[in-house]
Amino acid sequence: MSLILEVPNPYVEAFAVGLLYGLVFCTSACLPYIASYIAGIGADFRKGVIATLIYNLGRVTAYASIGGLIGILSSLFRFVVNESSISAFQQFSSYAFSVVTIVIGISILLKRRSNPHDCNPEGNKNLGLRKLSGKLDVRAFSLGFSRGLIVCPPLAILLLYSIPFTAPIDSFVLAVLFGLGTAISPMLLLGGVTGWLLNKAPLFRKWISIVGAGTLILLGIASLANTIFVANT
Repeated sequence: MSLILEVPNPYVEAFAVGLLYGLVFCTSACLPYIASYIAGIGADFRKGVIATLIYNLGRVTAYASIGGLIGILSSLFRFVVNESSISAFQQFSSYAFSVVTIVIGISILLKRRSNPHDCNPEGNKNLGLRKLSGKLDVRAFSLGFSRGLIVCPPLAILLLYSIPFTAPIDSFVLAVLFGLGTAISPMLLLGGVTGWLLNKAPLFRKWISIVGAGTLILLGIASLANTIFVANT
C-alpha cells in the first residue's frame, strides 16, 4: 500500500526530492559554514571530506529525529503537526543553530590561542589528524545537527502531507531517505577541494584558521540577527 495517496513510491520520492534539493539548495546554503569550519581546523582534502561527511551525518540524524518525533507525537498523543507548529520549531532551531555556530567559531579561536606554535604545518597536520581520524568530530557533527533541525521546506511539506497516510516509522524512514538524498551533493567534493586548496598555503595556515573561525562567528551572528528580525516582523 502506498504511504501517500496517489504516489506510487513515496520512498523513492523522498530520496529523489532530497537529491534534487541537495543539488540545488543545500550545497549553497551549507557550504559557507562547512568551508569556514574546514579552514578553521586546517584540514586537507581527506580531512575536509571527512569533516563534510560528519557534518552531513549530523544533518541526517537531525532529520531522522524530527521524522521519528513527529510520527510518535502524531500517533500516540494526537499532537497536531501543522504549519504553525513547524514555524515555531523553525524559530527556536534557528536560534540554536546560530548559537552553536558562534560557539564553534569561538572554540576554534581559543584553541588557536592556546597553541601559539601551531603555525608549524606538521604540528597542525597532526592536530587535525587527531581531531578527525578515528573519532567523531563533535563540532562538525553539532554544526550539521543544529543546521538539520531547521526543517527545510521540502521536508516539511513531505512530512505534513504524509502524516495522515503513514505509520509512525514511515515518517522516520521518509526523513532519513530525504536526508541521505541531500547528503549526496557536490558539497562533499567541494568540502574536500576547500581543504586541498587551503592546504596549498602552509605559510598562511595560522591566518586561514583565524579567518575561518572568524567567518563562522560572523555567519552565526548574521543568522541570529536575521532570526530576531524575522521573529519581530
